[in-house]
Amino acid sequence: MATQALVSSSLSSSVETARQTLGARPLPSSIGSSRKGSFVVRAASTPPVKQGADRPLWFASKQSLTYLDGSLPGDYGFDPLGLSDPEGPGGFIEPKWLAYGEVINGRYAMLGAVGAIAPEILGKAGLIPAETALPWFETGVIPPAGTYNYWADPYTLFVFEMALMGFAEHRRFQDWANPGSMGKQYFLGFEKYLGGSGEPAYPGGPLFNPLGFGKDEKSLKDLKLKEVKNGRLAMLAILGYFIQGLVTGVGPYQNLLDHLADPFNNNVLTNLKFH
Repeated sequence: MATQALVSSSLSSSVETARQTLGARPLPSSIGSSRKGSFVVRAASTPPVKQGADRPLWFASKQSLTYLDGSLPGDYGFDPLGLSDPEGPGGFIEPKWLAYGEVINGRYAMLGAVGAIAPEILGKAGLIPAETALPWFETGVIPPAGTYNYWADPYTLFVFEMALMGFAEHRRFQDWANPGSMGKQYFLGFEKYLGGSGEPAYPGGPLFNPLGFGKDEKSLKDLKLKEVKNGRLAMLAILGYFIQGLVTGVGPYQNLLDHLADPFNNNVLTNLKFH
């Protein structure tokens, strides 16, 4: 009997302690009474909100929201072609690879958008010789349109650039398939900086993040979102450069100067002959 009383007292004390911890109201003592007590525990805080539930949506469908949950930077549920849908037309492509590809192509586009227009701007400002202040399509990136030989003809430069980019892309794919593997392969002593972070799209380290941005999770998340947004804008800018070059025959900076000088006769409609 003494043991039973001790166990009963211990259980009652444990229950009461748990109730106080969870914020429930205390019950009258049940020692010496055959009446059974019960209580309902109510959470003191609201349940966590599903990730991305409060994000703005861009033409999202019920189907796209089943696989685009807001966990990716810049994910607003927009996927009208279903390219990231595991069960849709894009299902044969790994959705993570598509997200990774967007980040990488966005970075290339940001570099390209600046690099393509910089010679024109620097030439107009008199900071570089006029013979090198060429529109992007005359620099040799499109060999038949190349008008200037730097140290080799445009075709030789094109092949050389393709070889270098192919090598870089091959190593990047290796890191995607086996994160961290580039830190184990000898590469002229740089391999110690190429181990990455385990996340191929954001390798970090002194070579890829020399200024140490994104030291905490919140700032890193904000930077990822800004990068994706600017990358998307840059990809549209590159598309605009191509169309402008084909339609007007001049570079984007010259297009801008012409438009500012005479906006009514130099704009999208007049260039496309919609007038």
